[in-house]
Amino acid sequence: MFNHVEWSRYLSQAYHTLASARRDMADGDFAWACFKSQQAAEMAAKGFVRACGGLATGHSVVSLLAAALADPPEELARCARELDKVYIPTRYPDVYDSGSPHEYFDARDAAAHVECAAGIVVHLEGEVPRDTTGA
Repeated sequence: MFNHVEWSRYLSQAYHTLASARRDMADGDFAWACFKSQQAAEMAAKGFVRACGGLATGHSVVSLLAAALADPPEELARCARELDKVYIPTRYPDVYDSGSPHEYFDARDAAAHVECAAGIVVHLEGEVPRDTTGA
């Protein structure tokens, strides 16, 4: 049985985080927009798995999406891979030989990651079974 209350909690946070990523993108904080996009997709996938009664651990959108959907569409799987690639490098300077993460990400990166995250969130929302209990 699908837990609509649990899903609602996670979906709300996913949309909130996605909105924050969009604000960061508009403000030129492109690395943070990329990271928050990963977080929004992770939150939605994790929430979907939990709402289905599954165990959702870790931070990999690829793994969580695979746990959420038996056969994720290739575009979503590609987006999940791209989002996982920014989980660490958007935040830690020691990933790079020089400079800081904010110097390595641009508006195009941010727009692509926000679009990917939004696609995952919206797709998962469309996979939710209809609530026939009214709960």
